This record gives sequence, C-alpha cells and structure tokens, in this order.
Amino acid sequence: DKKVQIQDIIKQVDAFPKVEDSYVTTNSFGGVVTLICWIGIALLLYSEISDFLKPNVEYRYEIDQEKDSKLEINIDMTVAMQCNLIGADVLDIWGQDIGNTELLKEELVPFELAENQKMFLKLQGAIKDFGQAHASLEDMMGDHSRKLVPRDDHGIEVPKDACRLHGSIPVSKVKGNFHILSGRSVRIAGLGHAHLQFGEVQKNFSHRIDGFTFGDRVQGMMYALDGEHRIAPTSEYSFQYYVQIVPTKYITKDLNVQTYQYTVQEQIRAVDPGSGNHGTAGIVIKYEFSPISAVVQVEEKNWVIFLTRMLGVVGGIISTSGLLNLVITESFEMLCCRFKKQTVPDKTGSPGS
Repeated sequence: DKKVQIQDIIKQVDAFPKVEDSYVTTNSFGGVVTLICWIGIALLLYSEISDFLKPNVEYRYEIDQEKDSKLEINIDMTVAMQCNLIGADVLDIWGQDIGNTELLKEELVPFELAENQKMFLKLQGAIKDFGQAHASLEDMMGDHSRKLVPRDDHGIEVPKDACRLHGSIPVSKVKGNFHILSGRSVRIAGLGHAHLQFGEVQKNFSHRIDGFTFGDRVQGMMYALDGEHRIAPTSEYSFQYYVQIVPTKYITKDLNVQTYQYTVQEQIRAVDPGSGNHGTAGIVIKYEFSPISAVVQVEEKNWVIFLTRMLGVVGGIISTSGLLNLVITESFEMLCCRFKKQTVPDKTGSPGS
C-alpha cells in the first residue's frame, strides 16, 4: 500500500546502514578504547559547559569625554563631636569654595554603635576585603550585599554625642577636597569660607564613614571607604585620605551604567607643632579624577555556537576513537599473524623462515 511505499523510499535514503549483530565482534581492547572515549567526552563537555557559563568580559580604556560634566559626591559620615562644633566644606583645585554644603543634613546621633551595627560593619568589612582580593567588577555588579547600616538596638537611651553628616554635593570633575574641621563654616564674600571657633573646644575627630561615593550609587557595589571606622587617640589628630577616581562604564545586555570606582591611600598622624608635626586637626578627603575611563562590556555567548561546539566534541571524539581503534586492532592482528607464520614448523621440523 501507499504507507509501505513511503517507508521503502525513506529506507533507501538512510545514510546510516545497520550491521547485523551476528557480524559484530567485541574485544577487551575495544572496551578500553570505548571507556576512554566516554571519559574524554565527559571531561570536554564539562569544560565546554563551564566556559559557556562564564560570560565574555572585554576591558578597554579610552579618554574620558565628559571631563566638563558635573556629578555629585554622596556623603554619609559620623564624627564624634557635636554638630555646632564642626563644619564641612568642599574646595576645588583652584581653592574656590564649591559651596552647597548646606545640602548636607546634620543629625545628632550616638557615636557608639549597638551590637547589631557592629556585627553588620564587621561583616561588611569582611565582604569588602574579600571582594577587593578576589571579585571582579562583573561579580560585584551582580552582588546585592551592599545595604545601609541597620537601625540601632541599644534598647536604652544613649547620649547623642556625635554628628552625622549625610547628603549629596554637586562638583565638577576636577581635583578637590572635602574636609571636616572644628568650628562652624562661615562664607566670606570673595574669599571663600573660614572656620570660626569660639573658646576652647575638646576635639575628637574619631569618625565612621558609612558611605562616600561619586555619581549615582549602583545597587550592589561596595566602595573603598564604605564602613571605615577610625578612632583618634588624642584631640589634635589629622586624618587624610587620598582618593584616585576612575570613571568606569559597565555594559551588559540589560544594563548601561556609569560608575566611579576609586582607590584610597590614607595618612594618619598627630598634630603637635612643638615637636615639628605641623598641620590642622580634622578629616580631609582629597580626590582626583583620572582622565582615562574604563569600559567593561559583558557579552553573552551564542547558544547556536555552543551547541555546535558540543556536537563537534562528541562527534569528533567518537570518530577519532573509532579510527584509532581500527588502526591499532588491524596493526595488532597483522603483527600476530606474521609472528604465527614465522613460528609454524616446516616438514623437517625446523621453524619456518
């Protein structure tokens, strides 16, 4: 019937002819080759899958085309002094007062952390140290461990002996510094600002940095100054941080984010003019923008190419192992036959030549 004819036609175009089981022989050597073949396939497939799961990350560097643009410094710091005894300001490379420091909110808070806050900062520090040592930027972008310090759970009323400064200040992308000194900051027309202090003040520039970033904060990213906690041994103590900022663009299939990564070096010293250690007690964060920006582009791998490589691995090993098995088996049989022929005795009883 018609169905049988169609099946016959399909059988005629079969490119994979079958061999009867009675014509197939097996041996120990073939079993060993087959076992090696499957082990090789498993190892190579594991390698291919592992490579496919890792995205292609391309790093490149280019001149920063947005040097004239502005961005915000996002600040969240706590200093162990009353708010009316300190002042915060931003100066650029030309010594000009940026102003807008009134955008920083001042809040009286306890400097001593509650136990849950101490544990949080300790954990955050461990995560940051591990990330700096091992994690790449694309790993950090996918990490959402960066959270705000939790609310305190002292359980009792504690003295509010510190000032929390938090907010954002717009600045140009030029070298400058953010500083916190004793005395309220007062604007002087045409001259910038000055810090006025009345009477003797017990200074204590012990501080905690809960956040210090440039530009928009990116979810999941941790920055070098996050969670830093410093205690001043004496009232006249200077803390200086030197921040080198690298504009970094992170591009994926779903994201196109501009970040500002930075590295930090710090100098901590006592101020004592009598012993030659001149300076001003306070906290100074000096920053500088790199003219070179980094671009990190993550590309997903193609499924079609991945499947093609997988099939190529399987087919290649099977074909190669089959050919290898055939060559070794045939060579072995030829050597065995020749050896048997040489050891067969002739009619006189002597071995054949």
